[in-house]
Amino acid sequence: MADRPNVLFFHVDNLGFGELSCYSGGPFRGAWTKRIDQFAEEGFRLTNYAPEAQCTPSRSALLTGRHAVRSGTHSVPLGTSSGWGLVEWEETLGDLLSSAGYACAAYGKWHVGEGPGRWPTDKGFLEWYGPARSYDEALWATDPWYDPHRDGVSRMLEIKRGDTEVTEREQLTHDVRRTAMSNISAERIRSSVVRSPTPHRSSSTSTTH
Repeated sequence: MADRPNVLFFHVDNLGFGELSCYSGGPFRGAWTKRIDQFAEEGFRLTNYAPEAQCTPSRSALLTGRHAVRSGTHSVPLGTSSGWGLVEWEETLGDLLSSAGYACAAYGKWHVGEGPGRWPTDKGFLEWYGPARSYDEALWATDPWYDPHRDGVSRMLEIKRGDTEVTEREQLTHDVRRTAMSNISAERIRSSVVRSPTPHRSSSTSTTH
């Protein structure tokens, strides 16, 4: 695998083409994105991307190479907690790259299926840690209007290849989001594909992104 590159892919919801400085945005749209620019400089930059109008069909099309309507993931499901999403026979990038010898992992938002046969570990990924759906389903605990007795709570989920069900982890907070990727060691991503889907809303704006 020494002759094959590692793949680190960030799928960011609601991010405009011109918002990153490596795509001629940056300070003209609010801030430099120097760390992301470094990724672009050290890897390669794609300049043609046509997403769907919603996150679920966009993620589905990216993972399968097929129009989302063909996979039954043409829109974001509302009020559905399990038994929906990519069917068991649907082949994904994770499946293809795993068969080519890569070790694939997914961290962050999944939102293309829930339930047995539909988790990331059923789609070619060795492990997954993240929220099942969107990061913005519940108010953040740091929100001044947050009431834990009234407002919904989003929790992180975790599953590894061979597990029959996901394990519920800690409540989703800004700190959890910031530290989730720090769990990926250099050894873990060696000769691997890491898919890191990111949320609808950013927790903060920094000039060092």
